Amino acid sequence: MFSRFCLLSICVTGLVCLNAPAQVALKAQPAEVLSAGDPSKSVKPAAPFDLDASWKTQREARSLTLQVPAPRGQIVDRNGVPYAQNRAANYLALVMPYMEGASDAKILAFANQAVDSANRILGKTWSIPNDRILSHYKQRRWLPLVFSSSNGINEEITPEMEQKLKPILGPSLVLQSAYLRHYPQNERASHVIGYTGKSRPLPLGPIADGDPIFEEMEGRADIEKTFDSDLKGQPGIVNVLFAPDGKRLAEDVRRYPVPGRNVVLSIDSSFQMFAEQALQDHARNGGAMVIMDVQTGDILAMASYPFFDLNMFIPGISADKYEALLRDPKLPLIARAFRGEYPPASTFKAATALGILESGKVDGKTQFPCSPAMDIGNRVFHNWSKNDFGSINVVNALKFSCNTWFYAAAIEAGADPVTGMCSRLGFGERTGIPIVEAEGFLPTNSIMIQRRGTKILQGDLANIAIGQGMVLATPLQVAQAMAGIANGTYLPQPRLVKQIQDYQDNIVSAFEPKPRKTINLNPLHRDTIVKGMVAVVSGDGGTGHAADIKHAQIAGKTGTAQWRIAKDQNLAWFAGFLPAQKPMFSFAVVYEGRPGEDVSGGRKAAPIVSEVFTKIFEKTPKDDPMLLAMQNVPKNTPIGPEDEDDIPMGKPVEEISPAQPKVQPAEQPKRTIGGFFRKLFGSD
Repeated sequence: MFSRFCLLSICVTGLVCLNAPAQVALKAQPAEVLSAGDPSKSVKPAAPFDLDASWKTQREARSLTLQVPAPRGQIVDRNGVPYAQNRAANYLALVMPYMEGASDAKILAFANQAVDSANRILGKTWSIPNDRILSHYKQRRWLPLVFSSSNGINEEITPEMEQKLKPILGPSLVLQSAYLRHYPQNERASHVIGYTGKSRPLPLGPIADGDPIFEEMEGRADIEKTFDSDLKGQPGIVNVLFAPDGKRLAEDVRRYPVPGRNVVLSIDSSFQMFAEQALQDHARNGGAMVIMDVQTGDILAMASYPFFDLNMFIPGISADKYEALLRDPKLPLIARAFRGEYPPASTFKAATALGILESGKVDGKTQFPCSPAMDIGNRVFHNWSKNDFGSINVVNALKFSCNTWFYAAAIEAGADPVTGMCSRLGFGERTGIPIVEAEGFLPTNSIMIQRRGTKILQGDLANIAIGQGMVLATPLQVAQAMAGIANGTYLPQPRLVKQIQDYQDNIVSAFEPKPRKTINLNPLHRDTIVKGMVAVVSGDGGTGHAADIKHAQIAGKTGTAQWRIAKDQNLAWFAGFLPAQKPMFSFAVVYEGRPGEDVSGGRKAAPIVSEVFTKIFEKTPKDDPMLLAMQNVPKNTPIGPEDEDDIPMGKPVEEISPAQPKVQPAEQPKRTIGGFFRKLFGSD
């Protein structure tokens, strides 16, 4: 009798080295852990057997050198919460004994009878093509042939199904085990984590040395794909002696599998969950939210909605299900947070205003009319409001989100200072995260000369100044720009992966926080812009009151953009940072309006920010280092017109804090290799 392959899930446990001094273990499911064993020791035969005699007397006996795929490493959040793990799955397989002189008809009858018996018990219609049966018998009968599959995708045998099959399991029908990727958070961070697929089908021809025991998996998207070489580990090699009837006589471990390395993300699973819940509740047509650490550049949440369950792709996704995802009008496969290119609308005005002040032609006291409309060339450019607010300065222009003020001020300053500042803040280029992202677009004089033969015209500049027209950005880029404004000294490099650890918790690669570029914003200009952004949320008549939280002062900017004009769909934005006086988090939210829906950043996007950060302050553990750092920040207070010049501003960040020393891994429990292989090949 050929004993079944019985493979246990191997989840690598251990410590994650954090910048924070706390030591946090990877939160894996309890399971046997594989570690390096003593190569001098081999696994003993399952039962006493005269190997020399059997080899001489049994012509059909085989000695095979097989590859044992290694378990993939885990993908975890910054605190060790798992997003991707492994588990063992059982499939039903056929084992065919050697039948001396058997005809093809007899071989087919034997195989079909075994398959039919399983189908009758489980109510299935599984089958094996005749040519596959004959080919397997003649060339690969020493190994089980999995047949519990439909449309090329293996169907797992559940414990309930296994219980029903017990009476017929034996020499001909066995349960073949294999590693199966598992995503314990289901749809959480699905656009960041990615998924796996078969690296190649199992061989069909004659058995060759190094053939895998079961199908290997490879990363197909995002983190799973980018870090595939780290995650996949090193396969093991085992030499197995089989009798003609498929019975295992002995095995000898030639090389032990080394589990893949663990990828530690910068994501905080609580922040991610709060962001995704808010988008699901409030942005039903689609949206995204990004939260960043303004000092380290750590991406703490990067949520896109709608999302999808990563486990749909394991062990494979049917053509019908995949087609349904592609045809879904809400496009759940689109990673809106970092691949969605949108006009950033009035969130762009914070960067525009810095460029205008940088030009030296406009200062914090310069006033322009905030009228309902403005003539530029032969066109009329409108404000969002039909009211005339009179002549106002930049603080009030931000507070009221006055388009006409920005038209006039940008034309006065010129295109180069405006687009130059926006470029310094990261617009128009990828952020550098290790997964595929969109580039966005920032028109400049040089680009327009190349494309159109002329520099940016005044009408173009009016649109650019308010984040419309040709300007495109991802929510990640907007959050990055807000981090630069909050920081004041440098634009932090967005960091999605903190480090790579081996299965024994040793750090093999670390991605230290670093500045992406030095920006050294003029402190006076920065303070002026931040005052305007605080007034947006807390000032009398500000457009972003709905973003208010009681725990800290938010500096923010609303935005409403024309988007899919043919479908009458608009966007709502809210972006900024907090606490205003001691910035720690930057953020950006985009809300995709339904066709014909009346949207605005203050009504649709700002409430999402309020909900998420209220949960962060109230539901995150009180000993969280990030919350501890904000214990003494000023709370939110309303600001009247007479107070706007006296809003206290914090100092720009001077440098990135040095990384914490490596956290020493805790002592690990005793681990054995022999037990792993005994369970892999089973015992009689």
